[in-house]
Amino acid sequence: MQRILLLMVLILSVACSSGEEASSSNPKQPLAPAEAAPSIDPDPAADPLPAKKAEDLKVEFSVIDALGNKVSFDSIPNRIATISPSATEILYKAGGTAIIRDRASRYPAEVNSLPSVGSSYDPSIEDLVAQNPDLVIIEALTQSRFIGQLQQLGLKVFAIKIETIDDLYNSLINIGTILGDTGYAESVVEVIKQDLVTYGTGAEGKTALMLIGDQDQNLYAATKKSYTGLIASLAGLENAAGDAEDSGPYPGFALMSTEQILRANPDMIFTITPAPEPAPRLSQSLGFIPPFKGLKAMQTNKVIESDVVIFLNSPGPRIVDAVAFMKENF
Repeated sequence: MQRILLLMVLILSVACSSGEEASSSNPKQPLAPAEAAPSIDPDPAADPLPAKKAEDLKVEFSVIDALGNKVSFDSIPNRIATISPSATEILYKAGGTAIIRDRASRYPAEVNSLPSVGSSYDPSIEDLVAQNPDLVIIEALTQSRFIGQLQQLGLKVFAIKIETIDDLYNSLINIGTILGDTGYAESVVEVIKQDLVTYGTGAEGKTALMLIGDQDQNLYAATKKSYTGLIASLAGLENAAGDAEDSGPYPGFALMSTEQILRANPDMIFTITPAPEPAPRLSQSLGFIPPFKGLKAMQTNKVIESDVVIFLNSPGPRIVDAVAFMKENF
């Protein structure tokens, strides 16, 4: 009996040792994941870097305006006043909106519902200040005299100008930068460039005079340095006024005698009438000047009345419309 019990103990001990070896030779299986501990919301006071609210975010930058002035900003302005047609059209083309305008700013159509400061040459500073703008955009050549007064009243002023096509591009990009979207303004500039390429062909060899008159029936031709002259140049026309220098009441225009116009004898004459209708159009009045009946443009019915707004009063993005108008009348 004792011998049988001893034999059973030996068998059991061998079996146990074999099980342990088998267990140690097999790879271990991953333990079952422990139950996740409940999350604990951190104490806000213990957060070393609390998130800033969107309205608390500040952005500091500077932009050089058309007068060479460095204008600094600590946020994107959202109450912008424009007190010249060029300023208004540049702002809206760059993707912005205004809170007040000058009386002559009528494009785009939505600005007609805005309050007005009156004339861009003599704006109501009181009405402007009452709107509490955080930026006033002015036209550099005609409104720089307002800068000191506006700055003394605590207003930020930025000047734009449109004398050359590069002025237009720079003004759009500068305003786009101020609005916080330079990329959009740059895309607008690219579209304008492409349009000007499209409309700036087909006039090869054609000459033109761009004429305006005064109350004394004097005639003035746009010089090459004028905005109106720039339009003709972009349209591919040769300015028949040659290298005439400014003279008379209209900047960029030179007084032209009847004899000078006859000698120029352009293929086309584009006229501008500053006075609103029903005042007679200059294009019609030229027909009553006997010597002009022999002009090439008169005989071929190429004396064309032009829009005073886009050809004279509102230099800006609609220069494309003016160039397209000229091409339509080649």
